[in-house]
Amino acid sequence: MNQEKENLLDPAFLRKLERLRIQARRAFPGTMRGERRSTKRGASVEFADFRKYEAGDDFRHVDWNIYARLERLMLRQFVEEEDVRIDILVDQSQSMRFGAPRSKFDFARRAAAALTFLGISSLDRVGVAAFDTSLRERLKAQRGRGHLLNVLRFLDALAGDNRQAIAPDEPESVPQSEQVTTSTGASARTDLSAVLRGFQRANSRPGIVFVISDFLDTSSFRTEMKLLARRGFDLNLIQVLATDELAPEVAGDLMFVDSETGEAREITVNERLVAAYKTALGQYTHGLESFCRSQGIGYTLVSAAAAFEELLLKNLIEARMAE
Repeated sequence: MNQEKENLLDPAFLRKLERLRIQARRAFPGTMRGERRSTKRGASVEFADFRKYEAGDDFRHVDWNIYARLERLMLRQFVEEEDVRIDILVDQSQSMRFGAPRSKFDFARRAAAALTFLGISSLDRVGVAAFDTSLRERLKAQRGRGHLLNVLRFLDALAGDNRQAIAPDEPESVPQSEQVTTSTGASARTDLSAVLRGFQRANSRPGIVFVISDFLDTSSFRTEMKLLARRGFDLNLIQVLATDELAPEVAGDLMFVDSETGEAREITVNERLVAAYKTALGQYTHGLESFCRSQGIGYTLVSAAAAFEELLLKNLIEARMAE
């Protein structure tokens, strides 16, 4: 594995990932045989239900014990295991470039790489997309170890300054090797509401969705998340914040500039203002978490400066996103 890939997934970290798998909160209809519980009935080892025998059914599935007791032909049905589509949406807006020594965006890219590895290890199809005001460059959901390398190259390319876009209502119509380029500018803003609305238009079949973002967005994205959840999508939010956002250590007369809007404001920072900020941030993150819990949406908050293993070995498991 070359240096480019080690930045996202190093061998020691992969060995830890091999113990985990992405957890689905519900069953989904897949398209290929995999390792996921499906809504269909098939021939696995996990019993699901009985049904009446009909002409042409396989006699091997008849429960002869029931026939001996009730003189009725009943067939045993088992859970079909199929693959699931997993979509990972990574926020690449300008606010995600904040943070040191690791930016929120670098943390998000590595989290996306880890989730891709987990999905592919479970024989699921994994797709990755970047967004700011809309869904941007996107990799079509595929299976296989070869696709993991495509995802790593894709995520590595996102670290550059070039932003490329695919129309959100037809993301799968453009071949992977062809990309439609648009200019977004260096101060790309976040519009998660428009992103999730476009994602819903483009995807009719429910699956597992991870959104990795700081969620510092004033749009009404909670409405769109509620609609996704009600349509049967298993939605999971990973909120990434920088250390300076969680526990700012600043004081004095300062000029604050919004990285996305460019709006500047002079502020005198003192202990009371910092305390008020922490209270407001706590209310926002707790409110988002409470909303997610009420809608059956996974949620976890993580610091971009935290040990990355904490996300996979602790946060995702506690949030029931992995097992």
